Amino acid sequence: MMPQSDPPYELDVSRADLAPALKIIARAIGKRPVDARVRFEDGWLSIEAGDAMGDAPAHGTWPLPIFVAASWVRRLAKRLPAGDPIHMRVDAGRLYANRYSEPCAWTPRAQPIPAEPPPIDENFLILEAARILKPLRVRSSDLEDLVSEARSRGAASWAVDEKKIIALVAKAWALLAPVGVETADLRRLVNDAVRNAWK
Repeated sequence: MMPQSDPPYELDVSRADLAPALKIIARAIGKRPVDARVRFEDGWLSIEAGDAMGDAPAHGTWPLPIFVAASWVRRLAKRLPAGDPIHMRVDAGRLYANRYSEPCAWTPRAQPIPAEPPPIDENFLILEAARILKPLRVRSSDLEDLVSEARSRGAASWAVDEKKIIALVAKAWALLAPVGVETADLRRLVNDAVRNAWK
């Protein structure tokens, strides 16, 4: 439980500015059980969770960072409460955005040690890819060679836990491939967009 704050924690932020910041963070963190850090500096509300950060201009008083579960970010990203501007405040150990609230704290909760991602069953993936590409006369041995070449280039640019991003990029690539765009181009674009979205 947080003690009563003095001075008060109260900010007003435009819906139009807050909504995209929350959506970027929610997409980036997915369902990971991280805490979000909410701070205010030089007229900007900053919300950070994992490697993602979103900023929005705001005005009010917010002396120190506050930590709240990422579920607060995810719920608000889906549906902001009614009203404009959104009034954020801390009261009785809860962080409010208008009437919606969740418990908050001065420090982040201890994060669970991340579980190791399940090992990749390379043979299964190669066989599945070969089945998909069979009409194009691609054999599993061809794909095994391709995987060996990729491994020799170094670490993969895609991680096992990025399935949603991979699926989105695959759909976009299917549309843009005929005009010369490659998946590596889209990966670079996605990385740059996430990194530069709220500088």
